[in-house]
Amino acid sequence: MSHRNPRTMIGAASALLLGVLWIGSIAAQTATHDSSAATSGIKTIVNPSGGKIYFGAVAGQTTPQDALGKTLHRVSLLYGDRPQLGKLVQNSTGEILAGFFTVTAKNQDGKPMTGLALAYAPKSGSAGGAVLIDNADRFPSTVNSMFTRLKQELGKAPTPASAPASAAAAHSSATGSAANTAAGSAQAAAPVKAAPAQPLQRVLFTDGTGAIGLPAGWQTQHANMGDVAASGPRGEKLRFGWAIPVIDPTDPKSATLMPNRRAAAPANFVAIPYGTDAATSFKSAFSQMFSKSRKAQPGIDIAKVQDIPLQGGKNYMLYGTIDFRDGSGKQYFVSQMINTMPQSLGTWQMMLFFMYGPQQVMGEEANTVGAIFPSYTRDNKRVADIANVQIQQTIAQTNQFLNQAAQYMDNSDRTTAGMSDILRDQTVVLDTQTGGHARTSDDLAGALIDANPNRFQTVPLGSYVKGIDY
Repeated sequence: MSHRNPRTMIGAASALLLGVLWIGSIAAQTATHDSSAATSGIKTIVNPSGGKIYFGAVAGQTTPQDALGKTLHRVSLLYGDRPQLGKLVQNSTGEILAGFFTVTAKNQDGKPMTGLALAYAPKSGSAGGAVLIDNADRFPSTVNSMFTRLKQELGKAPTPASAPASAAAAHSSATGSAANTAAGSAQAAAPVKAAPAQPLQRVLFTDGTGAIGLPAGWQTQHANMGDVAASGPRGEKLRFGWAIPVIDPTDPKSATLMPNRRAAAPANFVAIPYGTDAATSFKSAFSQMFSKSRKAQPGIDIAKVQDIPLQGGKNYMLYGTIDFRDGSGKQYFVSQMINTMPQSLGTWQMMLFFMYGPQQVMGEEANTVGAIFPSYTRDNKRVADIANVQIQQTIAQTNQFLNQAAQYMDNSDRTTAGMSDILRDQTVVLDTQTGGHARTSDDLAGALIDANPNRFQTVPLGSYVKGIDY
């Protein structure tokens, strides 16, 4: 499943579809019309990797709520069942409304379906709607590709200057201008013309836990457990699915893992109080990770933070510059940061989707950057399965080590007892009638065995009984 799970995907839709659905209301005017009432005036796209996409203008609707209702009404006509809508998310301008829904395809094969409904109603102009839908069991793995396909289709129309149509919008306006290179600076970078998005080649992770679309010439450094690092031919680099475990030193439950709150976070953790603002959390995570690696502190300037609604966590887009102190100078970055809710023991997780490069390059490739972000998919179930296998292997290896250590200690204790008997002229004797063991002097043991060899026997070292003979 993608890192943009259903809740996260809604947030991404709010951030990206202000421009996409504006284009959609234009593109729908020339879309191919179906004969059915449910899809009249709506363009239908069959997604190659699964699912269907419906989009088009919604006439006579003045609010996003009305437009979404009309969009879902078309779904009910098409599938013969009333969609069950989950929690809605609205963007900051109030023009976009989005939500996930479930519906049964009663007019078709009767299978349960899951979909994402989006509606756009500007204060002036035509309203539009879009639906991404697939079989419920397949939807988590196809929603990102449908989302990408929708953007590609709607992107055929010209983008309005005010529409933030990609994840790179903060550093590249519709005319291709780069964003400010430092927080608080009023100096803007020189205009850079953004080139069309480059075609992406699908790269599968080595362990089957995900995939990402990369332009030609890019190389992956690693791609496993949902975590991928790659670099481009012009100095571009990215790391997506980067999971950073965090401990909240202010949470009393964290005392189990971090008894001394003034000390550094344990192991691979970084210490950040939950609820710290996005820019501070981002900088602190990098600072602590570089300190643990004994590297010079990076210089980070955050120019802009976008808060994207997400139930059950925090979701941000951050834009700015970073200097790794490696001689390459300031790099422009775009990063999505998803923070989970606090877990047991006062811990939480920060997940980063981080891309950076020379500012000129990032400005020119703004459209490509915007295409790469939604191309990333992650199979969370497979990641969990592999992690569980690794945990079980670790437990087995630990148990094996403990067993070997216990056996070694047992052999050592037995050997020590035998050496002690030799030095003290003692022998362990077995009474075959009672099965009892007794340690006595060599002389007495010899006399007992000589007098009644059928009853008394010497116990060899290998037959010493733990807890009795040693």
